[in-house]
Amino acid sequence: MSAEVTTNGSDRRGAASARGFTLLELLIALSIMTAAMAVVIATFVVTIRAWRRGSDMLDELHHGDFVMEQLVSSLRSTAFFYNKPEQYGFWLEDKDNGDYPADQISFVTSGTAFVPKDSHLANGLHRLEITIEENEDGETGVAVRAFPHMVSVEDWEGDAWFVSSQVKGLDCRTFDLQEEEWDDDWEDTNAIPSLVEITLYMDPIEEGRDPITMSRVIEIPLAPVVANAVRFQEEDLEDLDAAAEEQAALDGEGGAVAEVSDPEMQFQEGRDPDDRRPAGGGR
Repeated sequence: MSAEVTTNGSDRRGAASARGFTLLELLIALSIMTAAMAVVIATFVVTIRAWRRGSDMLDELHHGDFVMEQLVSSLRSTAFFYNKPEQYGFWLEDKDNGDYPADQISFVTSGTAFVPKDSHLANGLHRLEITIEENEDGETGVAVRAFPHMVSVEDWEGDAWFVSSQVKGLDCRTFDLQEEEWDDDWEDTNAIPSLVEITLYMDPIEEGRDPITMSRVIEIPLAPVVANAVRFQEEDLEDLDAAAEEQAALDGEGGAVAEVSDPEMQFQEGRDPDDRRPAGGGR
């Protein structure tokens, strides 16, 4: 009798262990697995999107940094000769393409920025013209033209080459030393500005966001001297002579008369160009 009871107990335990999971247990396990997979997939998707945004932003910043460094290098190598200021002046045309500013700047430089290595212009002075245009495929980008500095722009026939399709806008402002403010225009086409602010615009990574911008203030080393020099033309020499003689008469018979042979030497750097008094005068 005892052996039979033992056998029946073992059969009941074996049957209970072979019974498996109930439907409720399976549903609970499946729900937990689904939730875990959803979290993993969502994390993966967010990570991929962030990686793509970061990659796109780095690509645009790389293009912007390249264009900006080329602009800085060319502007700091600006050349100017005051005997022919109309040939070496800085030109700025304030424009836009509907979405971003599309200013056009032009100046004479001795640097090799933007110029292909095999170009004959890379070894001497040349005028650069930089703006925003559409290429043959309809993509907006930075367009560059280079031509001999003594040749008229209207007489030069040359195609532009595009250095970046990621940069969609270009804004240039010049600093007015007299008014001490930034200006979108530059009317002194026979002179060089002392400070130039360049801002590049690139499309936002996500639609509806603000565009990516990159700005730099560039100082042109020779600009202050040139800006003072070109303001005094040959017709001003008579006024300078008259002012010197008047000052000598006021100082007395023993006063020294300043010779006005070079307007650059007769005016101290930083003085008001409209002040016609010779440097060192008493009135």
